[in-house]
This record gives sequence, C-alpha cells and structure tokens, in this order.
Amino acid sequence: MSHLRTRSGLRRSATILAATASLALLAGCSSAPASSGDGTAGAGSDGKYVIGFEQPLGGQAWRETGLAALQALAARPEYKDKVEIKIVRTNDNDAAAQNAAMQNLIADGVDAILFDPASSSGADAAITQAKAQGIVVMANGGPYDNDDVYVVSTDWANAGTIGADWLLGQLGDNKKVAVLEGLAGVPLNDGTMPGVISALEDGGATVVAQGTNGWNEATAQENMASILRSNPDIGGVYSFLTGGQGVPEAFEAAGLPFVPVVGGSGYNGEACTLVKYKDQGLEGDMVFGQPAIYAKGLEQVVKILDGDDVDKVQAFPPLEITQDNAADFCLDDQPANFQLGYDFPGLNITVDEMLKYYQG
Repeated sequence: MSHLRTRSGLRRSATILAATASLALLAGCSSAPASSGDGTAGAGSDGKYVIGFEQPLGGQAWRETGLAALQALAARPEYKDKVEIKIVRTNDNDAAAQNAAMQNLIADGVDAILFDPASSSGADAAITQAKAQGIVVMANGGPYDNDDVYVVSTDWANAGTIGADWLLGQLGDNKKVAVLEGLAGVPLNDGTMPGVISALEDGGATVVAQGTNGWNEATAQENMASILRSNPDIGGVYSFLTGGQGVPEAFEAAGLPFVPVVGGSGYNGEACTLVKYKDQGLEGDMVFGQPAIYAKGLEQVVKILDGDDVDKVQAFPPLEITQDNAADFCLDDQPANFQLGYDFPGLNITVDEMLKYYQG
C-alpha cells in the first residue's frame, strides 16, 4: 500500500494553500487532537490508510459512543496495521465549521473522510475539493444529498414511521397526540418529521401539541412538562430519537397516568425507565440507530480503499426497545446516559472495547 502514501504526499504538496485557509477557518472551532486507531496521537505511518472523521456535535453521547466503537474496530488486528484514524470534533452542528474541518483534513493528506452531516449540503465545497484529489468521502450516520458521497446510515425515515405505526396501534379512543421533534436543521430530523406527522394524521391521530426534545432527555422532560400543563389529556406521545426517559418522568412528576410513548435515542435510562414503570402500565417503543454505524462506515471505507465494490448508499434498520425486551437492554451497572447500540451486527464490539476510547 505504499502507493497510497505517495499519493497522499502529492496531495499535501498540492494543497498547502488550502491548509492555510482551512486552519484560519477552524480557529474558532473546538476540536479534539488527532488520534490513531490504537488511541495514540500522531501523523500517519507508512503503508497505512489515513482516515479522517469529522463530528459536528462533539461531546454528545450517541456520537461519542459511535467514535469509540470506530476506534475499537480500528484497534483490532485486522485494522491496526492498516489504518490510522484522525478525529476532529466541532460544535453546535455548525455546517460551516464542519466544511472547514473537512478541508483541513484534506490538506493534511488523508485518504478518506467520514463525516456525520451537519446539514444536507453544507460540506459541498470540501467534497468538491476531495473529489478533485481522489479522496473518498462518506456520510456516516445520516443522509447527505451529493452524488459524489458514499452513505452508510441508519434508515432514519423508516425509523420515524416505525415509531409512528407503533403509536397508532397503541392508541385507544383518545387519539390526541403530542409530538416532540429532535434538532431542527439537522437533515435526519428535517427529512423524517414531515413523514412522521403525515403517518400519524393519516392513521387517525390528531396532533394537538408540538415542541422539541433537542436530543436531550432533560430538555424532553422539561418541554413535555410544559405541554402537559395545557394538554393533560393527551393519549400518546411521539418524541423523535430522544425522550424515552424524559417523557415518562414528566408524566410521573405531573401525577398523570402513563400513555404510550415513542422516544428512543438508545440511552440506558430509556430501557431502565420501561423496566422501572412496567407495573404502572408504561408502554414504550424506543426506536434508534446504533451509534456503532460509525464502525460500519470504517469497515466499508476500508473496502473502498482496498478496491472493492460497495453499494453507494447503505441504509440499515434501526433497533427497537419495548417492554418485551427492555430488561435485556437495561444495564444496572451503567448510568442513565450510557449509550446503547455500541455494537453493530456482524462486528461484535463489546462494552469493554468501546469504553477504552469513549470520551463522553
């Protein structure tokens, strides 16, 4: 694989001006030190693929678990001497900061870039630059609208309608529903929520209140509590990708009987909340994508660099936690904000492997 390092070296020489511009743009961004597959920082070693990952919501549990799963896979014998991982974190889902960070990775001579999209088109400038230099780019975790980008993601649109269909099946005579979207402006949220609302309304539900959960359980609880003060008689709640703990706790704090709740981000606290309130009648469907989709992305991008053919767009089904399997997922020895989904089918990543690299 020495030809790859030679190609990377040529790219470094050709992009010194881009490096200067990108570093200036990144001056206001928060980023983590570059880290290799074995957890050590440093430049690429001869013969290795250098693979960058740009994460626009650094510190968020789902994403940090995904990055840790990716690093755990990279540390395994079949990858350790083959890849080097460079992780850059930016904040606040800032598309401009993500684009600048990706340009910086290009200037650093990477062979491929994985990124969890901050927007549906905000990284186009970096992608155009990467294509011109033969650098593989993969949207990993969410969708991205660009024919030059590979996509390895959860099937988020299906995740949304799975939860909506479950909720419709749980509603009794009271079909008044409250809806909490996730984080407005993020492609997977904005691309999913219209279909969710349509599915609920087409199925006979009436959406009587809407808000956000900010993909944070505390925010979900606070905003659900606010809705309940003016709508205490709702018959069900749909909360996109978060809320499986916060929403039931809002009902409990208000002294109201539980209603069926959709609200999965895969936090341990969601599974344990279903267990905690099982005897009080709580029913929930926690639908979420495995954060270890990042590790799946690494597996696929290495195949591309090896010259293998892979599907340009790969969408994987979400996980579901309900009363039927919540006890299997709830981990008594882990905190409420411990992120489940640290493994991906076929990769067999363990908790201990992931925790070696977790920075949440």
